[in-house]
Amino acid sequence: MAIATFGLMTPIGLKAETVTDLGIVGAQGSGVSSVAPAHSSLQATQPKAVIDKTFFEDSKSPAADYTNIAAIAPGVSGGISPNGPGLGEAKNVIRGFKDGEYNVTFDDIPFGDTNGPTHHTTAYFPASIIDHVTVERGPGNASTIGQATFGGSVNLYSLVPSSEFGFSPFISMGSWNTKLVGGRVDTGTLAALGGSKLTVNAQELTSDGYLTNSRLWGKNITAKYEQPIGSNTLLTLFSSNNSNLYYQSDGSKGITEAQAAIYGKNFGLSSDPLKALYWGYGRVEKSTAFDYIRLQSDLGSGWAVDNTSYYIWYGNNTLSADSASPDDGLAAVYTLQGKKGKLENQMPGYIKLNQYTIYGDVLKLTKQTAAGLMRVGIWSEWTDTFRSRYDYNLFGMTPNYKETAGWSSIPSNILYDQGSSWNNYQPFAEFEWAATDKLKITPGIKLMKWRQSIDAAVLDKAARMPAHIDNEYKATLPFLTANYKFDKNSSVYAQYAKGMLVPDISYYYSPSYQNTDITPQTSTNYQVGYVQKSDNLTFDVDAYYINFNNMLTKDPSSTDPVYYNGGGVIYKGLEGQVAYALGNGFSAYTNGSINSAKSRETNLTVANAPDKTAALALSYNANNWKSSFVYKYVGKQFADATNLLAINAYTTLDYNVGYTFRNVGLGVKKMKLNLGVYNILNHKDVITASMTNKTGPSASDLFTWQPERSLMATLKLEY
Repeated sequence: MAIATFGLMTPIGLKAETVTDLGIVGAQGSGVSSVAPAHSSLQATQPKAVIDKTFFEDSKSPAADYTNIAAIAPGVSGGISPNGPGLGEAKNVIRGFKDGEYNVTFDDIPFGDTNGPTHHTTAYFPASIIDHVTVERGPGNASTIGQATFGGSVNLYSLVPSSEFGFSPFISMGSWNTKLVGGRVDTGTLAALGGSKLTVNAQELTSDGYLTNSRLWGKNITAKYEQPIGSNTLLTLFSSNNSNLYYQSDGSKGITEAQAAIYGKNFGLSSDPLKALYWGYGRVEKSTAFDYIRLQSDLGSGWAVDNTSYYIWYGNNTLSADSASPDDGLAAVYTLQGKKGKLENQMPGYIKLNQYTIYGDVLKLTKQTAAGLMRVGIWSEWTDTFRSRYDYNLFGMTPNYKETAGWSSIPSNILYDQGSSWNNYQPFAEFEWAATDKLKITPGIKLMKWRQSIDAAVLDKAARMPAHIDNEYKATLPFLTANYKFDKNSSVYAQYAKGMLVPDISYYYSPSYQNTDITPQTSTNYQVGYVQKSDNLTFDVDAYYINFNNMLTKDPSSTDPVYYNGGGVIYKGLEGQVAYALGNGFSAYTNGSINSAKSRETNLTVANAPDKTAALALSYNANNWKSSFVYKYVGKQFADATNLLAINAYTTLDYNVGYTFRNVGLGVKKMKLNLGVYNILNHKDVITASMTNKTGPSASDLFTWQPERSLMATLKLEY
């Protein structure tokens, strides 16, 4: 089969498993790279960490989500759920860029909420269907697509169908009555069907959770099918469907220190039906689908095409009480419009819906010439979203007419009833010029055109009124990257790139929304780095300077929440990572970063931006044994941009040990046993904080804490 290169896509004609240094689908690495938790690439044009499945399968909880995996990378923090590893949603922060300010992609398809590109980390892709993760700390090249090529990208890649038949059931059990059961089936190469391959993975997760009365259930089934068509074309079909049911407070940002002393740091929900945080009043049901069809073809004469058409569905049905405090109980509800017909000792609450569909297409054409590789293409996407929140008395589920603004024309049990959509087009072009055998220079340009519409019967709680809003955002984003190879083991790179972030629709939630006139927030990135790789050593270091412009700011002169472009943030820092093979199966890995993210106007640090991060991993892999200690340090940060409430540094230390039995009989080729102990030092440090009084810390400030030490034991068979 001929070879066609599709930018950063898997080359046609190469087995994905053999690609060792691109950090693409199936990358396994070699030497110390194959056991290091994260490593960069000699072809890198920006800071990058490739995290292979061999790391998180052996060193992370089998219930982990992608944020827990990505947290090992330099400059990345977060990834800790207060309910336990993978047992609740978590967020990453990259160099101070919060979730929604960087892309998350799956098989190079961006995904995220359609009111703003934030992410629900347990709603789509469990760790069992992820082959590897790359964390790119920068906007990439012009061909890097996404709603937020602003602070970087977390890229997830799916499992590679095996060329051999296989069946691998697994079961994991551990703390808080957690159980994960599933299995993977590979058909192997089917010669009768022209060399096609299919892999199917299914799993079910149940747990009581670390937080009180915070049970959860989740199910995922994923299938990936590859069909060669002739000798130069590959068709890939992918489908992943996920369902979740869990219990949590919808509006909670944590509890106070005084409440933690009474109820415990692990308070989640109550068992008392007369309390607002009774578990029966905090129920969330989610379902998602992620499907694509991809066609890659070598057209000859140096031309190749890669087209992916995709469909994404997200549905969220939430039942919640109004209050998020464990101290609150019964309260008044209203049976008539305009707060009339008051009933005491009831349970005010609401039902919240969020549903969206996304249709998209990514077309990439490449042309290999003697001078280099040309890439051109276009990403287009269309979305349709419906969001609503209706107030109810949870005793009997009758309407609670508690809202007042606009009640004469709008039923006053409706907080918002809103449809929205966007049409996104991003054409791009770049040329990877092989200036010399050692130097590649890649200039590029991307045009962004984003049409956003809101058609609401009731806009939002800040503007309980009908609204029809149409906005169009445009940006031209230039890119210039270079990579110079000193020799086969070392290279240096540099990047200049513009990033962008489309405004969240919430910036128009105002009675004076007509006065909001904003442009996309942009970033200008300058980065340099050095990479060295050999069989027993990998090393990379980088320095960056990022100028964040057009920061959206609330107009202080307006009584309504009207936003405008003003101010900015300077991000700068140093990062590095190194892995070394010590011999006899032992290896060591460490990384660190010194990060600054400060407002240009106030010189204060932005919220939730740690001043430094570090990681250390010691591992052993020999004689059928695997063992690892993985340590993560996250430095001091602040709860908000006033810098009045600090979140002190916190650490985690995990330990895993496993043994593989071979040819045990009854058709079992391998039997793997693994035991993981997470947060082995049992730290219960603050991981998030919310300051309720903007003049300074107070007794009403809210916190969440690390979950206590937990264990998971796993048995996996390979037939």
